[in-house]
Amino acid sequence: MSLSHPKPGAQSERGRPREFDADTAIAAAAKVFWDQGYHPTSIDDLCQATGVLRGSLYSAFGDKKGIFLAALDEYSEKNLARLAESLSSARPSREALRSALLYYTRIATVLAGNHGCLVTNSALEMLPHDREVADRVERIFRRMTALWTAAFVRGQAAGIFNPELDERAVGNFLLCVIQGLRVLGKVSRDEQELAGIVDTVMRALI
Repeated sequence: MSLSHPKPGAQSERGRPREFDADTAIAAAAKVFWDQGYHPTSIDDLCQATGVLRGSLYSAFGDKKGIFLAALDEYSEKNLARLAESLSSARPSREALRSALLYYTRIATVLAGNHGCLVTNSALEMLPHDREVADRVERIFRRMTALWTAAFVRGQAAGIFNPELDERAVGNFLLCVIQGLRVLGKVSRDEQELAGIVDTVMRALI
């Protein structure tokens, strides 16, 4: 996000607030929501994490929900870009898909620890009652499924994967697998144990 907003805590000579960087504030807010969840997080928590005063946050994002949605968008766009890059090999291979799946075993047990995934956590905390968040999560999941489906289709065309398998069903299956891996990682599963799940998934595709 290339927006600038008033930055509290430092006044210009004319008494007008300086600007703050929206991307930096959103990233800081995302970490708070990731650590604590949406409902336990207060505006004061967000002010402290971002270094931005309450009025400036409200002016920039509307309310706590607006800050949360911006954080969810920032988090998901970054992760979708990473997934797209990892699956974009010009030469489809079984190992490329396996490597993309293994990333989620590492992030579940090492990189994210017990935090899990912000999108998954938000879905578990806020769905189905919050329609606005539900729409966001559904859109993110559709985009993830499309990336997995396209990678599988390329593998089918290259003769790597079972041509009789329905590509849409496989895309949804892989989405379920990675979300399951991230939830399992929250209960401190061993990375090698999760890698065994990935190997079972790969056998199901050939």
